[in-house]
Amino acid sequence: MTTTTTSTEPPADEVVTTSLRWSTLGRVGPALVVITAAVIAVFSVPALAPYRPWKPGDPVPFWNLLGRPFEGDESRDAEQRHEEAAEFAREALAEETPVPVARPKPVIVEPGDGDGPPPYVRQPGDDKPAKQPLELFTGHELDPFFAQLARSDASIDGAITHVVHWGDSAIGLDGITGAIRQRMQARFGDSGHGFHLMAPPNTSYRHDAVKFSHNDGWEQCFIIQNCKKDGRYGLGGATFWSYGGAESVFAPHPERSAGAVTGFDVWYLAQPRGGNLWMRVDKEDPVVVDTESEQVEDRWHHFELEDGPHELRVRANPGGQTRVYGVTLERDVPGVTWDGLALVGAFTRRLGNYDEQHLREQLEHRQADLAVFMFGGNDMIRESLTQDQYEGEYREILQLVKRAKPDIGCLVMAPLDHGDRQGVRIVSKPIVPMLVDAQRAAAKAEGCAFFDTYLAMGGEGSAGRWYRQEPRLIGGDLGHATMKGHVVIGELFYRALLSAYVDYREREG
Repeated sequence: MTTTTTSTEPPADEVVTTSLRWSTLGRVGPALVVITAAVIAVFSVPALAPYRPWKPGDPVPFWNLLGRPFEGDESRDAEQRHEEAAEFAREALAEETPVPVARPKPVIVEPGDGDGPPPYVRQPGDDKPAKQPLELFTGHELDPFFAQLARSDASIDGAITHVVHWGDSAIGLDGITGAIRQRMQARFGDSGHGFHLMAPPNTSYRHDAVKFSHNDGWEQCFIIQNCKKDGRYGLGGATFWSYGGAESVFAPHPERSAGAVTGFDVWYLAQPRGGNLWMRVDKEDPVVVDTESEQVEDRWHHFELEDGPHELRVRANPGGQTRVYGVTLERDVPGVTWDGLALVGAFTRRLGNYDEQHLREQLEHRQADLAVFMFGGNDMIRESLTQDQYEGEYREILQLVKRAKPDIGCLVMAPLDHGDRQGVRIVSKPIVPMLVDAQRAAAKAEGCAFFDTYLAMGGEGSAGRWYRQEPRLIGGDLGHATMKGHVVIGELFYRALLSAYVDYREREG
């Protein structure tokens, strides 16, 4: 009898394979758990945001690890600049929103009292170092401006320091100018928001500190279009007109500003066959101004008010053509106004479309102490542009403004870094440092100060790093700062200006 025995044990090779599988899983399983927990942690804990393997807008996952090698070789100095820029950004964004300091009661100074500047009283924050200092080629380019700022600083009655700040879309949302204004007014006194156009010339014109509304009745001409051959574009670079029915309403925003004004100025044009301009403050009786005149000339209508929240309504009555420029909101207290005058889409040379006499009258009425220029972003698309050509164009607009108001100070702000995507790389546009060098040369030749925004951001490669930084400081177009980026740029510029002012006070004192 033959007995067949059937074994229930698996073959030896299958036993070995199964053992290896369980052994491998025993080692890999905990590792997978750890990796999963780490991924959950970096997406859950805000402080770990820089280590997230993917963020919206990144070209590939793990860009924070893979991207660095694609940026190209950098010198130790360049890496240090980028690290310092990132640290400054974190510091600037961590600070609380500046609020105005308690200013002393305005001091009445009679003509002839004292020969020198008022005594300098150091304020908190005056010793904060500038990451990127202003470039003063003779050391004295801004002395007249600083002398007026010293009067505001000493709270001398009537000492309002006026700054006009032209630029392209870099300042279009009043982001950079708003951040500078906020810091300057917190330090030197809040004299009001300043100039606001009668209507937005484009969707990028917005001033959050002004509660503003308008209807669609205004026709307009923007300076970049060169559509008014008389060159009368008003202080803000745009003119508006209506044959009746157009209306705009202005008030200081109750939450995003001091919420008070002591006066409105309405800027308009008197001309043959001019119409009637209807204006009313709050619920007071309206004022109607006839803009008809034999001669074409700029005029202003001023409303003097008690310091407080007020609303101004401006309307073009039916009749002739009523042509206007904008409204200033101001407070009659020592301090600073900082006019954000965005010429969105403008090449630098477009500022030359102003009629010189008209510009002279506008700047004189504004009593402008300093003109700041921030152009260049749109000029980057001009492929055939040379450094000498651009320097010449910039010098022409500086000369125009200085001829219009010879005693005005001037300061050139370099453009932001702009990036290009090259596959998974983000690199700076090669034209950026060329424009910066041309602007620096123009500023030096025309007696202006210079602020190197590009180098303050970190120089070469900054656009890519600002884009990947958390929070993101530059937008997806790699050329316009985000609102957080506006805050950082405002702080960079403010510290540079304040440091130069402190140097002036210590030197003069």
